[in-house]
Parts: sequence; structure tokens; C-alpha cells
Amino acid sequence: MNYAFAQEQNINQFPPWHLQGEGFILNYWLTPSFIQQAKAFRVAPSALGRVVQVLLIRYQSSPVGPYDELLILDHPLISKRRLSSIPKIYVSTHESVAHGQALWGIPKEYAEFEWEEHHQDTICRISHQGHQMSLSIRKTRSPRQFYINSHHIPASMLKIQQAWEGQRFDFSPQFRGYLSKVSQVEWHNTGDIFPDFSKAKYLQSFYIPKFNLIFPEAQISSK
Repeated sequence: MNYAFAQEQNINQFPPWHLQGEGFILNYWLTPSFIQQAKAFRVAPSALGRVVQVLLIRYQSSPVGPYDELLILDHPLISKRRLSSIPKIYVSTHESVAHGQALWGIPKEYAEFEWEEHHQDTICRISHQGHQMSLSIRKTRSPRQFYINSHHIPASMLKIQQAWEGQRFDFSPQFRGYLSKVSQVEWHNTGDIFPDFSKAKYLQSFYIPKFNLIFPEAQISSK
């Protein structure tokens, strides 16, 4: 880490970061045509299609305080020999934007988040540069939960690589928590700020009522 640069950017919370919160893991199969239409969001090209995840998160505790987050976690096919990446992400505080870019090369952009809760339904409205989209998610009524721990997942699937301002950032987050199933997801008015995942194939998705996440220091090198 270039500490002079960090001081210039007002970066004062260094990794590892320990975060806690709740969130949703939304799984989608993307066809080649969908990926082509989403190329403005830097989703990696694929002739076969593949699975990606959309994460909608409310961090209740982090080194820079509570904040909200919407991101795409892109998982290119192993045959392409590419690591996972975060090509598009919005967060609700400028502190998170600055730290995410400088420490992990994550292309965070600022947006405003507004939440509504109605029994099993969660509605999130995200506003960015004068445009507002919304996402409605319905949890199942079943209380059944499944424990998940990053130690149970192959290490290759946890590795994330980001390219940012001429540098490459490599890191592997660790997490643990409990999952319950999501029964329905609806996207509205995504416009130019996010892909319209209502046109992708929805796969079983999950709600995480509480999780613990560790973001380690990234290995930084020149591209």
C-alpha cells in the first residue's frame, strides 16, 4: 500500500476489515446475448453463458461505519482461467467508495439506498446520478436455515482479482453465516445504472439474516 497516496485520499482504515450485516445472494444464469447486452457494465464475455451473483447487502458494522451495497460478483468459466471480479458496485457512503477503490481496486460508485420492509418482502430503491431503480425480494416463510462457511468452498472460487488505475489487486474474502431461501425477485427501472436481471434466468437465491465477513489485505502489483 502506498501510504502517501492513502493519506492523500483520506484512507485511514486499513485491512483486514471485519464486517457484519445482512444481505441477499441472488443467483442468475446469463446467456451470451444477455452478457453482450450488459457489456457496458464490464461483465466478462462468454460464448457459452455462465452463472453470476448479485449481492444486496446492509453492513451494520464496518471499519468505516454502516453502509449499503449492491454489486455484481462475476464468475468467469474456469476454462477461461480468469478469477472472479466485481465489475459493478454501488455503495451508500463516500468513505466506502474511497477505501474500496484504494485498498482493493473495487470500482465503487456512490448511490443512495432507501429500504422498505413488509413482512416477508424487502424493497430497496437505489438512486444514482438522477436515476432510480428498485429491487423487490420476497423471503420464504420457512424458518429453515443452512450454515455456510468460506472454509467449505474451494479456494479458487474465493479468489477475486481487480484491475484499477494500472494496478492489479488479488484477495480472498472469508465469511460465515446462515442462509434461508428467497422465493421471488423483481427488478424495476434499472435503466443505465444496472443490468436488467429480470431478463436473465433466475436460479435459487438466498437471504442471509446475519453474516461475518473478513476482507484481507490485497496483494497489489503492476498490470
